[in-house]
Amino acid sequence: MKYFYTGRVRFSEVDDRLSMTPYTLLNYFQDTATFQGEDVGLGIEHNRKQGVAWMIVNMQAHIFRFPRFQEKITVGTWSHGFRKFLASRDFSVEDNEGHTLALATSSWVLMNMTAGVPEVIPQEQIDGYGPNPDWKLEEDLGKRKIRMPDDGEEQKKIAIREEHLDVNGHMNNAQYVRLSRRFLPDDFTVHHLRVEWIRQVKLGDTIIPLRAEQDGRYYVQFLDLQGEKYFISEYQ
Repeated sequence: MKYFYTGRVRFSEVDDRLSMTPYTLLNYFQDTATFQGEDVGLGIEHNRKQGVAWMIVNMQAHIFRFPRFQEKITVGTWSHGFRKFLASRDFSVEDNEGHTLALATSSWVLMNMTAGVPEVIPQEQIDGYGPNPDWKLEEDLGKRKIRMPDDGEEQKKIAIREEHLDVNGHMNNAQYVRLSRRFLPDDFTVHHLRVEWIRQVKLGDTIIPLRAEQDGRYYVQFLDLQGEKYFISEYQ
């Protein structure tokens, strides 16, 4: 089934230009998907009892225009396919007149939180979300895999604190975007975003950011102290 959430852009969700930030936009996507889960009986507490949680793997988004302060928007989400461990979920954002402001597609994996490995998606999850392959976005939003340019420059390390975490004890997905955005030019407006979440960051971890620019695109990658990847993003 398709699910829609209507909201009003708050003062706490905009930048100094009174426009919604990429961080806030991703939060709207996450919240709408979470609301759908709660409303179909597959919410956080239900999944906890099953020992599982949904983890986002990647997202590709195109922003035609960022919503503005006080603007009323409708965020839509729907699943268009499930395959063993993986679910595909799309998003849309429309203004009060029905104009499309943003589109996104994403992949999610159902994780066994005790074993820390993917779990085969049970039929109750598939039935609850009612996927329809015909709902898959026709727009080409880019490849899932991102290649970081070789000349990435190391930036100031980031220590992970409690305010970065979500209900699963990992860094919230949107926080990766918020933290990576600080390494872009202040006047840079994001129109297209590709993101890969590779490994979960936890409390007490230290992130080493790498930043690169190529053909007008900015890349930000997060590594651990041993040089293993946590996250990679492409902004254009």
